[in-house]
Amino acid sequence: MARRSFMGSYAWPGLAMALLFACSTKYEPHLALSPSPFPILIDAKVELHPFIAGEELRSGHVPYGVVAEDYVNHRPSKMSKIITAQILEEFEASGVFRKISTYEADPDFVLTGRVEKFVEHDRRKIWTYLPYFSDKLAGLFRLNTYVRSGEVQLTMFILSPAGELVHTYSGQAKFDEDFTPNDDMPPGERLNRAFSQVITQIRDEMLTDATLPKRRKSDPHEQDIKR
Repeated sequence: MARRSFMGSYAWPGLAMALLFACSTKYEPHLALSPSPFPILIDAKVELHPFIAGEELRSGHVPYGVVAEDYVNHRPSKMSKIITAQILEEFEASGVFRKISTYEADPDFVLTGRVEKFVEHDRRKIWTYLPYFSDKLAGLFRLNTYVRSGEVQLTMFILSPAGELVHTYSGQAKFDEDFTPNDDMPPGERLNRAFSQVITQIRDEMLTDATLPKRRKSDPHEQDIKR
């Protein structure tokens, strides 16, 4: 009996996986905060520590990222690192804190968080699988052929430099809508909008927290504002 070679046994699965990733789009989290309605910043130097994926995400018990045809995702640990980097970039650019970085020699606070839910699921409606009639129905009645649902839920923690919990903030955004695929709203775009909504919620909650030191952005030497 002919013996299969080592390469013959294992090359095809590897090749199939390579072709899968070559033909797929990898989802990338992207954060874009809406302008703050408050002309203040949190007057503190903050050291940002990496966010972690919640236990259910890490265990694979709940889906994460973009669940859609021809889309793949980073591992939850990698996804949470990208989310952390996006938060750092936006908080730094919009001036949420006097200073924020991944390392501070003498920080006032440590900021970190947990990704509880982070998913978008795009799928065709059941009736679209009917041959011939589905295209006729969609064209005649201008029906949306897909449904998109998802949720983002994050918890953010402000800690003392010694690691004691000072404040906890949470944000959540859900969506459930019909649509017809187009270039203006590709898979992942709605998830990124929900991500931005959640971080905007948390940012505004922190900016209105009377227990955190504030100052006006227009005057860096102004005394703390009591809100």
